Amino acid sequence: MSVPLEILQNLLMGVPPVAKLASRCHRTGLNADRAMARRVFDLYCRFQTVVGKDILEIGPGHTLEVLEEAFKAGARSCAAVDVAGYVTVEEAAQRHINYTLYDGRRLPFASQQFDHIWSYTAFEHLRYPQMTVMECFRLLRPGGGMVAHIDLGDHTYYGHQAASPLRLFECLRYPAWLWMLMRWNRSSYVNRLRKSEWKRLFEGTGFVVKAETCCISEDIARALPTLPYLQKYSYDDAVTAVITLWLEKTA
Repeated sequence: MSVPLEILQNLLMGVPPVAKLASRCHRTGLNADRAMARRVFDLYCRFQTVVGKDILEIGPGHTLEVLEEAFKAGARSCAAVDVAGYVTVEEAAQRHINYTLYDGRRLPFASQQFDHIWSYTAFEHLRYPQMTVMECFRLLRPGGGMVAHIDLGDHTYYGHQAASPLRLFECLRYPAWLWMLMRWNRSSYVNRLRKSEWKRLFEGTGFVVKAETCCISEDIARALPTLPYLQKYSYDDAVTAVITLWLEKTA
């Protein structure tokens, strides 16, 4: 990776016309794959029933099909919020979904408006994770819950078949200030928080972790002694690639 080139590309992506042009080629997560959306919906339903509930999904990208499944299953209302307009408000309304854009900071909803908040591979891209977690706590009703599925890998190399599995956490090689210079304006930005840091953030805000599942990278685990930039982390933080957390705002 050429650091000067990465910084230049990041600066260019901070220019609105360039960012708008690039967004036309950008695809997100599930890419409106209905079969995958159904699997994600089933994941959420392991933790929460949707019947009669008001639901918010954070960062759905192109894929409103997950909320369509919730509405068909009996949800009272479904809303989605994102930082970029991957679909239009009119398209979402046709699917009975209230679609809103925001600036990545304060979520534009009333306090205690939702029973459930969902997010699938979006939290790792948050520029202001502490603020977003606090906002989620504010939006939930007492007794409400949030399911956050967070991919902890470096998204820079996803989709590149030749990429080594040992580059899964490549973003951790760089100091935070340099990583932001390289990636802040780009869709492949990840905030680099590890499993324990996410849990401390959620619990420090007031959430109770009701359940968690994790996926570790066996390649990283085997090679860990040869990866010095991961040595400052606990073993769990160094090898965990994906976490799914069910969090509750107690009544």
